[in-house]
Amino acid sequence: MNSDFGVLLDLNIKIGDWETAGNGPALDGVIASKLAFRRASGAIDERGTLGGSQADGYLDKVQTSPVRETEIESIHVYKNRAVVTCVVTMPLSPPDQRKRYHNIRLFIREGDVWKLLGWANEEIP
Repeated sequence: MNSDFGVLLDLNIKIGDWETAGNGPALDGVIASKLAFRRASGAIDERGTLGGSQADGYLDKVQTSPVRETEIESIHVYKNRAVVTCVVTMPLSPPDQRKRYHNIRLFIREGDVWKLLGWANEEIP
């Protein structure tokens, strides 16, 4: 399971990097065929299709943004499922202000690959 821990740690850091870069194709490769994504606003998005007909899906809304910093809190692996908690910090204007979000991410193993199935986001006051 140590290798799973390392893979999930790396994957969750990359998710933040890919969101920052607006790299929808990279995110598309790590998201399961279905996704439930709860935004900090409380809205829930489905997976989306990268320019497809589901314009309100998560992948359809990915765009470049301020640099995210992802701090992993915990990784728990349960055979072919894993739960990762992390805090994502984003800078605001003025630059000395930041927003922080607590994330809970549910992964499933498909073959030898971890895929993101569920993601709940909440702003930290």
